[in-house]
Formats: sequence, C-alpha cells, structure tokens
Amino acid sequence: MPHKQDLEPLLSAQQSQLNLLFGEGDNIDTKALAILGANIAIIIFIAQASLSIPLWQTFLVYSPFLLSLGLNTVSIWPRGYIGAGIDLDKSPQYLRMDRETLLLQLLADTQYAIKHNSSLNKQRLRFCVASILLTGLGFVILLAILKI
Repeated sequence: MPHKQDLEPLLSAQQSQLNLLFGEGDNIDTKALAILGANIAIIIFIAQASLSIPLWQTFLVYSPFLLSLGLNTVSIWPRGYIGAGIDLDKSPQYLRMDRETLLLQLLADTQYAIKHNSSLNKQRLRFCVASILLTGLGFVILLAILKI
C-alpha cells in the first residue's frame, strides 16, 4: 500500500510565503510614498527658492524629480494581486473534490499566486529603486547648481 503524504504543512508554508509577498508589496508602497513626499517637498523648495538660473538649468533641476514622481506613481499604482482564496460561486468544483485532490489544487493555486505576485513586486521594486536613484541624481544636480 502506497504511503500517503500529508500536504497540509506544505500548503500552510506556501500560504505563509504568499502572505510575505503581500507584506513586501506594502513595504514597496511605503518606500515609494516616502520618496514621493520627498520629491514634492524638494520641488516646492525649488519653486520657492526663486532661483535665478538659465532655463536649461531650471529644466535640469526639475527633470529628475518630475521623472521620479512619474515612477513613484507607476510604483504605487494598484496592481492585480492574486490571493489563495477560492470564489466558490465561480468554482463550485472545489466542493466536490476529495481531500487529496483539493489540497493539490490549492497548492497549485497558491503556487501560481506566489509566482504572479512575486513578479508584480519585482516590477514595482524596479520602479521604486529607479525613482530613488533619480531623486538622488536630482539632489546632486540641485547642490551643484546651488554651489553648495
């Protein structure tokens, strides 16, 4: 008689991994919103400083911060994250599955959600890091133009 493997611990571990990915997404939002706030504060500072600089330097000063704002917006824009929950109205077949088949299907669904959400987080993190780098570049340009 073949030995049946208990899949519940594996399913539990995969669902924990999925929860970590949701937390990672929240963390990316926090970073992006912090940089967004910093960009807005710097843009307000530049506007209020009434710098008497040539037009090309004005463009050079504002560009990195405005581009960073754009990347922040893309980074925090809501995405289609997938959970491990099942809508039983749309998928009533889950109710008719035996225990082992149900666990295997839930594992497959959770693994798909992990892969999908991980891909979204990687994409959002790239935008966030690029935004941070542009803000840093803008700050260096601002300091150079102010000759500080």
